[in-house]
Order: sequence, then C-alpha cells, then structure tokens
Amino acid sequence: MTRWAVVASTTIVLAAELSPAGQRSRPDGHVAVSPNLRVSANTAAGSRNECWIAASPANRRFLVAVSQTSADNAGAAAGPRRCMTAISRNGGETWREVALPKQDEGAFDPMAVAGVDGRVYVLQGVLGQNAPGISGGARREGTIRVWSTADEGKHWRGPVELKCPVAPDHPRMVVDTTDGPHRGRLYIAWNEVSDTVFKKKYHIFLNYSDDGGQTFSDPALLASDDNGKLVITEPVVLSDGTLLVTYYQYFLPLSDKNNEHQPMYALRSSDGGDTFAKPEKIGEVGVSGWRYLRRDFGRAFTLPIFTADASPASKFRDHLYTVWDDAHDGRASIWLSMSSDQGRTWSKPRALNDNAPPADGAPPDFRMTPVVAVNKDGVVGVAWYDRRDDPTRRCWKQYFTASLDGGATFLPNTPISSAPSCPDKDAAPTVYVSNAGDEIDDTLPTQDELASLSDADRRQYEEELGIIAATKEIQSAKTPRLRVAFDKGRSVWPGHYTGLVADTDGAFHALWADRRNKLQQIFTARVEVASGAEAPVPTTHEAPVTQMVQVIGGPAKFDEAKGTATFEIQIRNVSDRPIYAPLRMRATPLAAGAAGPSAAIVDSDASATPGAASVWDFSKLLGTRARLEPGMVSEAKTVTIKTKAETGLDGLIEFEVMGQVARGTTSQQK
Repeated sequence: MTRWAVVASTTIVLAAELSPAGQRSRPDGHVAVSPNLRVSANTAAGSRNECWIAASPANRRFLVAVSQTSADNAGAAAGPRRCMTAISRNGGETWREVALPKQDEGAFDPMAVAGVDGRVYVLQGVLGQNAPGISGGARREGTIRVWSTADEGKHWRGPVELKCPVAPDHPRMVVDTTDGPHRGRLYIAWNEVSDTVFKKKYHIFLNYSDDGGQTFSDPALLASDDNGKLVITEPVVLSDGTLLVTYYQYFLPLSDKNNEHQPMYALRSSDGGDTFAKPEKIGEVGVSGWRYLRRDFGRAFTLPIFTADASPASKFRDHLYTVWDDAHDGRASIWLSMSSDQGRTWSKPRALNDNAPPADGAPPDFRMTPVVAVNKDGVVGVAWYDRRDDPTRRCWKQYFTASLDGGATFLPNTPISSAPSCPDKDAAPTVYVSNAGDEIDDTLPTQDELASLSDADRRQYEEELGIIAATKEIQSAKTPRLRVAFDKGRSVWPGHYTGLVADTDGAFHALWADRRNKLQQIFTARVEVASGAEAPVPTTHEAPVTQMVQVIGGPAKFDEAKGTATFEIQIRNVSDRPIYAPLRMRATPLAAGAAGPSAAIVDSDASATPGAASVWDFSKLLGTRARLEPGMVSEAKTVTIKTKAETGLDGLIEFEVMGQVARGTTSQQK
C-alpha cells in the first residue's frame, strides 16, 4: 500500500484520473461525457460567469478558457469586474489560471478564438466612465484589449487596445482560416454599450488585424439604428473568405412587447471587411422567459449564438447555425435555425429540448443560454442550462444534444453536468397577487414626470411599468390567485453565454458556470459524439491499480474546533490502458507512536469495522462511460478526516486503489 501524509492545516497535494459513467446508446448515434472538471481556481475571488473556450488548430491538447469574475456569489458585479484566463495542455484534464500582462479592472465579456499556425487570441472588453449605469469602470474611456499566444500559453503578447470612438460592448471575433487573400485576418465586431453619444441612436463597428493582433485598423461603422439597441453576435468566415457579421436588436425597456419579435441581421463582405452589402434580415427571436416575470429575472435576455461549419472535410461545409432561448410558444425552449446556402436563406426555427411541458400551476421552467459548435466531421453540438431535473425549477444542469446530419435531426438531450447548480436556500421569495382590480402604485411617476427624468432613471421606471402591463395581460383571463414564488432564487445569474468548442480530433469541450460547490465556478467536460452504438466493455476483473494511477489532493479546510480537515481528491490514470468501475480507494490511518492513529476517517462509502480500512468510491465520478481512459482525471471527491492535537494534527493515511481492468491486463504502470 501507499502511504499518504495529510497535514490538516496546510494545502494537500495528491493526484488522480477520471472517465465517464453510464452512457446511453442511441439508434443513430451516442453521446459520451467525460468527468466534470473544475477550470477556475477554488478560491473565494468571486463568482464566475460568461465563459468561452478555444481549441488550438495545431495541437488538440491545448485549450484556452476565459470567463468573467463578479464580486459576489449571486453573480452581481458589486465591485470592479475582472476576467479569468485558464489554459490546459493535456486536452482539458487539468487547468491553470494565467495572469495576462497588464490586465485592467472593469474587464468584461471575454472571448477566446483560435487563429492560424497555432496562435490563440484572448479578448476582453474594458469599461470606462463613458459607459453610464455600469459599475466597474476605472478608466475614462472604454476599450477592447487583445492578447495572443503562439507557444501554447508560455508567453503572451499584448495587450493591444482598439480605438473605440464610443463605449464598447459585447465584442466578438473570428479569424479567417481559409487559403484566400485574407488568411489570418482577425476580425473584431462590437456594439455600443448604450446610446452614449446620440440619444436613442445605437451603433456597431468592425476592426481587423493582419499582423497577428499587433496592430488594428481604425473602427469602421457598419450600421446604426434609432429604434433599439444593436447587439453583435459571432461573425463567421465562409470557405471562399466571405465575412458575415451577424447581429440582432432588442428594445428598451426589456419588458417592452416589441421584444417578442427581435430581428436578426447579417452583413456580408467579400473583400475582407472593407465594404459590406446592405443588412439582410435572417430571422427573429423572442423574449427569454416571460415579460411579466422580468422583476425576478432582470438579467435574463435572449442572446443568439452563431457558428459556421468551416471544416474542409465536412460534407456540410458552409452550413450556418444559430441558437437562442425564448418563450414565444408559451414554453421556455432552446431554438435553432440553419442555413445551407451561405446565410442567404434560413430554416424555420425548431425547438431542440425534448422535455415534457410543465404541469399547470408548476413553477416557471426556464432553460437558457445555449451555445453551438461544429466539429471536423460536420457534427453540430448544442449545449444549454436546463432546469428540468429539479421539480422546484431552482437548480440547473448543463444539457447537450448533437446532429450527425447537418442539423436535420438531433439526438435525445443528454445532461453534461453530473451535479445540479442551485441558488442559496435563503433566497428571498416574491409574492404575486392577481385579481380583477387595477394595480395601484402611487409611487410611480406620471407620464409628465417621466419626461423630465434622465434616460437611465426613465428606463428604470419604464421597465417597471412594462412589467405591470405584462402582468395584467397574463392575468386578465385567470381566476384570482395569490402565489408565493421563489423566482429570485431561480434568477441567480450564470451569465449571458457559455462555451463549446470542438478540438482537431472532433471531441467537443463544454464550459459552463457551476454551483455544486456553492461558489459559482467554471467547469468543463469532454463530450464525444459518434454514430451507431458504442463498443461493448471488455471482460474485466478486479485488480490493484495503485501503480497505474496518480492521486491528486486539493486544498484543505481545517476546522480547529472539531479537529477535522476537509479536502478534495481525484484519480488520474497514468497508465496506457483503461481502468473501469468499480474504482475504489481503501484508506487506513496509520499509528503515530503511543498516541494511536494520527487520523480517523469521518466519511466512508463502505462501513468499516474498527481498525479496518475505510473505502472512498469513485465509480460515479468517471463520466458516462464509467471508465478512466489513459490520461483522464476523475471528478473530485470531497472527504473529511479527524486529526489529533497530540499528534501535531498531521494525519498519515495508507491507501490502495482497486479497479477493474481487462482480462490479461497487468496492474503495473507502463
């Protein structure tokens, strides 16, 4: 057996690997999900949200993940916003946060994208004092900052700041990876944060770089409108080098009925973004959830995500896909529309979620924030937050579906996350009352008083008045009711977008905000999609696999009053062959001289007689395939030991790892 020393008052370092557990076969394909792994550091630095992920085109094992950091665990930016960048050099099995040079407070809306020749770019918007009503801006003027790495994160170049004539918001980027005249050009499209220069006038812009992000063009004005805010979505580059800049429009206040029909547009350029044809309307999206609940879902709004099939090997090359969430059919659903003619015409939207509708009188069933990506074979993956597994609709999981036929059909929905994300239990409830009488609120301003207010103050009241109007609409034909709801608990903000990317092997890597550890952190999982049924598991037998694995320990929390240390452990497969469930660790505290055992194991997955080994079971922490492939890391298991002051509070534990291996396999590391 291996001896393992635990020092209760300091950080513990161990090691381990993981794999999937319990995957479902489909007649036309199957989805396999690897273990859920934490990307962001396990610290109280703030709640994470709004994440994105990029995969190197030169090395499938190099990944870059980014996210926004809020100041509190409810997702609110109560202080200066910041952004996180993390890298993995082993295909997403382990992650390390990196400090980009000269990062600023007020950073938001991060994005990462792969370029050519192995270069990867990271982008962050930076708030300035010219972004009214948004906290966190220390600078006088807002900007967009860009970093890049050409050596897999060993060195970062930048930041380079873009010229932004107005306060920028939601910058999105794409690289031309074709063999055309603009190969390598990095495009960054962005919109104005508000009508900061001309009242009720909103603008979108484009900058580009031809030297790997060292310098950028001056911003080109692409469109302006005085009916509602223009919001950039992901630009795409087609196989002939055509650039499509996509965007949509929403209306203020967000409770405005016009938001049930928000138009989406595309701008087309055939000369590398120097000139564009007139905007092409490509569809409409509806409201995210229901307008009458905006008081409790104040941060939620629809944000379409776009992608293109850019793989030369795909028979669906140049197919375009967009996904979004809205409740236009009375349900909160995930919608997809696609184009097979380079974005000139688009299909009728179709719902991708396959859950049953909620029962009458059940809590509102929200699903939100979808993201879409395409792999080298043209497989389309879509992931989103979904609350179907919680009858109270307070907790979410990340869900996934895929199409193997260019978006014609999709596989049944599969949960990616292995644990639910739930709000704090003490979230304040809301009381709703509906009857025939008019709602009277003497504190709201009159129309004349509204006209004299500043734009920001007027919009706040207009939002409240819009919610009242929407509430009247939905309740006018219903029986009088009084309902106490916990919608504010459901409204814990996971951000407006999540991450999904396919590596050069075709595997998807999902990235999402996760609250399984109470603090909202960023998690990831590898998702593989294949046609037909998965190959059967070979005949296995139990064997000691201690020499085939590395055990990894996370930081410990010490309770001095109880004398307990709580920490995470994971198992990594460092051999060249799979290890199958059941996978268990047998742990035995060792004696510390006359003082007796230096530690006692508080939680065991199998009852242990005095003096016998305790068992920590990892079988359900191996992903949907219930096995640990070579190089994989298991999900973390939280364990607690009790130490003794008379032994110096150090714990010494001997362990042995037992797992299933294929017949004829030895348990020795290669």
